[in-house]
Amino acid sequence: MEIKTLAQLQEPDSRTLRFTPHGLGVTVQMRPEDSARFQQEVVASLELAPAVADGTRMSFEDLRKIFAYGVLCYEIFTMVRDHALLVIEQALRDRFLEWHRGTAGDVHL
Repeated sequence: MEIKTLAQLQEPDSRTLRFTPHGLGVTVQMRPEDSARFQQEVVASLELAPAVADGTRMSFEDLRKIFAYGVLCYEIFTMVRDHALLVIEQALRDRFLEWHRGTAGDVHL
């Protein structure tokens, strides 16, 4: 692993700068400030239904917060995507338990 300075850690990832509101910019890239704003706006527009359980909502908010750091490290987007699948499973578990009124362990299949 390469040890980076704080200044290096704060440099934008050029791969992320190519994702624009109009799609992938093969020959162009956004300014870092614009890219940071754009990436935050992408996830700011996502809202959960009011019935979503608090634990799932907190996990979702964590992902939205971390997503913005993809401007500095492109691989963060993959990590957020992978973890989003776990949050979906968490939401499904919450709904399953709600449907069975918390007694899903008593159900015999």
